[in-house]
Amino acid sequence: MRSVLTVGLIVLLTGSALADEVYVPDPQSGVGNNNGIPFRPAIMGGSCRYQALYFALNLGARPFALKDIAFGTTWTGDFKATQLQVRVSQYKASTLVATLDQNIPNPVPVFSGPITWKHTAAAWSPMGLTGSFVWNGTDNIVVDIRYQNGSVTGGANMGACRVVRGAIPRNWAMSNYNATTRSGTDTTGGLKTRFTVDFTTITPGGKPAPGGTVTYHLVAHGDGGLPYQVGTSLGTGPIPIDTRQLHLSPDALLIASVGGMLPTIFANHSGVLDKNGQGQARLNLPPIPALVGIRLNTAFVTIKIGAPSNIKSISKTASYTIMK
Repeated sequence: MRSVLTVGLIVLLTGSALADEVYVPDPQSGVGNNNGIPFRPAIMGGSCRYQALYFALNLGARPFALKDIAFGTTWTGDFKATQLQVRVSQYKASTLVATLDQNIPNPVPVFSGPITWKHTAAAWSPMGLTGSFVWNGTDNIVVDIRYQNGSVTGGANMGACRVVRGAIPRNWAMSNYNATTRSGTDTTGGLKTRFTVDFTTITPGGKPAPGGTVTYHLVAHGDGGLPYQVGTSLGTGPIPIDTRQLHLSPDALLIASVGGMLPTIFANHSGVLDKNGQGQARLNLPPIPALVGIRLNTAFVTIKIGAPSNIKSISKTASYTIMK
């Protein structure tokens, strides 16, 4: 297997992927009716709790790590709140119930704190989440948003978003950040939403120092059982792969890391992901003081014969500097 992976990458050499986006129900940010729930404080009593249900059917068949949420907004300006919290949960049911906590059985906080949310008319306006949520690719998702002391700038209608019918059921509770029961519901429509996601991630850990070991946690949601190849380079390229990009440079270090020439240094840089699409690789740094200050960049791909360029997924690039 190593020879196949090595040859494939070296062919690419002769010639961090950006996050992907999932739209519900469509990518047209400027299309849809104007609606002030929940981001128009004047009609929500200054504070509220809001929930939206996103069906797995509309999220696609591939599990992902959620990185940010954007809504299609109708005005340009700022929405502010002294406290805003966003939580996300897997949800097996197909309808929202009146008791709000029952709709988020396993909530994962992805934002908590004061916020100034800048949004633009007829555009996707991201909220700027600070945490991540991993979707299992099977269940539905509920997004729970609550804020207090909300205000807007730019006009009386600021904070209003595009709403679409038939795709995103929702609940809300007006004037109550800590609401436990909904005061209103809409089973036929919700805010047009864009999820910024990562299908493939690489997370470094350990000690990036001479004589130390850097570990890489590899995750490719939906790629369980596929071969992988990790590469490390001094630059971030990028290297074009069909319509995609691998953010590594085609230098001697990359060729060494993918070529299997230094297996004691580049350990487990090729292998097979487990059934959950996870794996681990290691970089065992030699005890050479001159390495201090060198910046390294690492990414990985998964291999599937028949996929474009025979590469199924490309991770973002993890970058770090070797320290003392």
